Amino acid sequence: MWEKEYLEKISKAKLEWEEKFKNSKERDGKFETDSEIPIKRLYTPLDVKGDYLDKVNFPGRAPYTRGIYPTMYRGRVWTMRLFSGHGTPEETNKRWKFLYDNGETGFSAAVDALTFNGIDPTNPDGSPEVGTSGVPLYCIDSLFALTEDIPIDKISVALVVEPFTSAPVCSMYFNMAKMRGYDIKNLVGTTQNDILTMTVGYIPYKNVAPNHLLRLACDFIEWTVAMKNVPKWHPINFTGYNYREGGIDAVQELGFVFASACSHIDNLIERGWKVDDFVGRLAFHLAAHKDFFEEIAKFRAARRIWYKLMTDRYESKDERNHGFRFHIQTAGSSLTAQTPLVNIIRTAIQGLEATIGGCQSLHTNSYDEAICLPSEEAALIALRTQQVLSDETRITNTVDPLAGSYYVEWLTDEIEERVWKYIEKIEKVGNIAKALSTGFLYKEMRDAFHRRQARIEKGEEIMLGVNKYAVPYDEVTDVFRTNKEAVKIEQERIRKLKERRDNAKLERILDDLRKVCEKEENVMPVIMEATKEGATVGEICDIYREIWGIWDPPLAI
Repeated sequence: MWEKEYLEKISKAKLEWEEKFKNSKERDGKFETDSEIPIKRLYTPLDVKGDYLDKVNFPGRAPYTRGIYPTMYRGRVWTMRLFSGHGTPEETNKRWKFLYDNGETGFSAAVDALTFNGIDPTNPDGSPEVGTSGVPLYCIDSLFALTEDIPIDKISVALVVEPFTSAPVCSMYFNMAKMRGYDIKNLVGTTQNDILTMTVGYIPYKNVAPNHLLRLACDFIEWTVAMKNVPKWHPINFTGYNYREGGIDAVQELGFVFASACSHIDNLIERGWKVDDFVGRLAFHLAAHKDFFEEIAKFRAARRIWYKLMTDRYESKDERNHGFRFHIQTAGSSLTAQTPLVNIIRTAIQGLEATIGGCQSLHTNSYDEAICLPSEEAALIALRTQQVLSDETRITNTVDPLAGSYYVEWLTDEIEERVWKYIEKIEKVGNIAKALSTGFLYKEMRDAFHRRQARIEKGEEIMLGVNKYAVPYDEVTDVFRTNKEAVKIEQERIRKLKERRDNAKLERILDDLRKVCEKEENVMPVIMEATKEGATVGEICDIYREIWGIWDPPLAI
């Protein structure tokens, strides 16, 4: 990027500077990023390699290092989307309306553990967990209650369900929309549908093996986007955030995400589709963690990696599919139950990383997340944090303001190089289903968790209130409690549904689903029929278990 003669001049001056200040003292400790990338004292033009137009270029131009749109936030600020979900669909609907009235621009329904794992509230194994970790969405009636008086034709809705339950829950949503008179071809939203969130992000309960989860995820992508049934929908959201919360670093996060994305793309190409038939609607959900500059460099590197995957590996012809669009969530694992108001500061800084890094959508965590589900007050402060960034700081005035920083450009290159090597490491094991079934990814998660825990115990990674300026757990913050009556309410909802539906007709449809699963055909058409007739999430997922069996994940401890 610089003339040779000028670089020689800088090199000479740098040597003189180093000689003059060679005895200057530095603090004890390691100077490295969260991903253990060693950091030098100083960065200069000597550290910036390559041609500007080739490696960085302008916003909206390949390789999109500086952003996927030419104007970025000068044209439109990011979508402000907080996760919501607790108690009952009616209570979550109330929270959605509260946040919408206060300026939220995208809805997100985080589901409870039963919905996540395909279990009905009548199942004694899970009934105590109804509505405690998210919104229960067990049947089509739940989706009607969740969206009551919500303009789902004007605002995007994210359904945070995984491959095991994405088909039943989303088909309920689509059927609900049809019954309300909407054309589902115009619906805008996202389904998480991420095989890794289902496995390494959380410990699954009575789920099927990874090869079946991969196929279910791709069934949904195929039916919504490739077949153009819901063409504006984002049928999968590769959620690096969730596995990052388990202890992996920034390089591993992108490695997991892109290796998984490639496995899904490969599966759909094997089905006979072209990459440009569907890839433009794939979505990504990354973390904004504690290392300010590394996270910004990670987002810039991710855009460059995606561009190269699209053009070099998959030979995509549609330029609209070459830009890497992503949602960001601030790091829940960085928050503490000790002095939780400090979490507001952490979240604000991480939100700054996300927006300076060029995200399209942002979720700022609530300050009480380490204690409970977000209270109304905490959720409002999280939303106001984003609004301060967008309305008061003027960071939206220019695109990619840290471009040209010798450190940021060097770190972007370094992260990109390491991510490519890590993707190669994963793909040597096989596709993402093979990497799970062999236990490889579980071992990677285990080792990363132990490394991070050791750093915290040694004080190398500081958590204020925990291993520095330690204080007891907070006893002042009000703990938000979910509805104790939720289990009875949801069991009654299911009872009423089963009373009014045509059970004989539904059983014939469920028999068809068994045949579809045995033949390994796309499950979506028959599941659309089943949920329209009142099938529950548990009834559909029980057929998956019946036909494909239950997988015992090779956990590494």
